[in-house]
Amino acid sequence: MSYGDIVLSTSKSSFLSKCIRWFTKSQFSHSFITMPNTLGIPMCIEAAAGGVDACRFDSNYTNNPDEKMEIWTINIPQEMKDAAIKQLLDELEISYGYLSYPWFMWRKLNKLFGKDIKGQNNWSDNGMICSQLCVAYLKFCGLQEILKQYGNGSISPQDLQDILKAHPELFVLSSSVRM
Repeated sequence: MSYGDIVLSTSKSSFLSKCIRWFTKSQFSHSFITMPNTLGIPMCIEAAAGGVDACRFDSNYTNNPDEKMEIWTINIPQEMKDAAIKQLLDELEISYGYLSYPWFMWRKLNKLFGKDIKGQNNWSDNGMICSQLCVAYLKFCGLQEILKQYGNGSISPQDLQDILKAHPELFVLSSSVRM
């Protein structure tokens, strides 16, 4: 199995997942990065309710019938992905960025009135949300140029999907599960 992929996912029955999808106008509510297997167990790194953590990719996602997801492969050398994942490990145990959510609500309200504020920074820089972790990974991969139209902490899972789709030379949708 390859690793260093970006995964967009959503839980079909979670109330929080439904809220995130509504506020961000996304089919996905979560994003994370696949890591090398540990003792034969597929792993990933994510920012979730408990903060930034490594977890099992198989039991939490691929074998979970409640999860639907897209897996995006980055077309860069594996050595670059490895170096970026090593840098991500410094983010382990950072708390979850719950205080980022009001900004996304504000962004949705602005969008309703025809103003897109995605280029502005999120008000909160306390903790980390899942899409921020993926943004950090993309930056560690040397791909910060594709993120330039967004402010710090302003990227949602839907924005990630839009960015990935907009750069077919860099990203390939390698798998879609239970869509």
